[in-house]
Amino acid sequence: MSACMGGAAGSKVVTDAAFNGVKSKAVQPKDYASKERDKWLNRLAKEFLMLDALFPFKDFAPKQNCPQWLGRVEQEYFVAMYRGVDLKGATKFTPTGLGGFFGYQCAYAVWMVEWLEAQIEIGKRNAEKHKDAVVSKEKCEEVLRILCRFSEWYGALRRLAGRALKSCVYHSYEDMAGFLAAYSKAFSKKPRLGVGMGDFGSTTFGIYHFMLWHWRAVDQLDSVRALHELLRRSMGEHRVGDLKRIEKICQRIGLHYRKPGRPKASK
Repeated sequence: MSACMGGAAGSKVVTDAAFNGVKSKAVQPKDYASKERDKWLNRLAKEFLMLDALFPFKDFAPKQNCPQWLGRVEQEYFVAMYRGVDLKGATKFTPTGLGGFFGYQCAYAVWMVEWLEAQIEIGKRNAEKHKDAVVSKEKCEEVLRILCRFSEWYGALRRLAGRALKSCVYHSYEDMAGFLAAYSKAFSKKPRLGVGMGDFGSTTFGIYHFMLWHWRAVDQLDSVRALHELLRRSMGEHRVGDLKRIEKICQRIGLHYRKPGRPKASK
């Protein structure tokens, strides 16, 4: 329970009998509660930023020989991934905003774990098809390193989510209800396994996700119309929208399939 029982109305801090081993405090004035709420939310945001350094899939683009538009897509992707909350620039958070943010990140993480497990099962079933495949030692070491980092990041995220959910019970009913309701709503948005990231979060996020993971295929297309058709087949027409939308996204990220200007007149 977020509201504490007992204590004199005029006292600053009144300690009740221990409840499950945890001593509670009497309800405080609103200005005190507001300061405590800000400290709580800022601490959670700071802890997530420290945790985010472990995320192994942040650098989608190779360091060399990649198109410029890919770097812009990567930036837009992470803006969309952290939707609704500016963890670095904000000076004041709300329980609803941060609760939804944590629910969204946890749903994303669970989906990734399920997807990786499904890929492993597919690989086991089709082992005969790939028995003659040759994979370099460097590639194996890179994949193993990424998986180890992902496992470390996932475990740390689960522990942080547990602390965040537990900590909300020490705040007001309104703050606790807002945090939990937003977390639950966002967490329930995890897509069905097999649907893919095109069904996760906003439709724009799904488009950026597809373009990042399949950037080589996207870069080899000959027109925005071809990209639109590829996205429609992969994500569904209702998620992608019309051609004009994809044209605007390409303009935003600087993806041009043809050089601007009129073609030179033949002599």
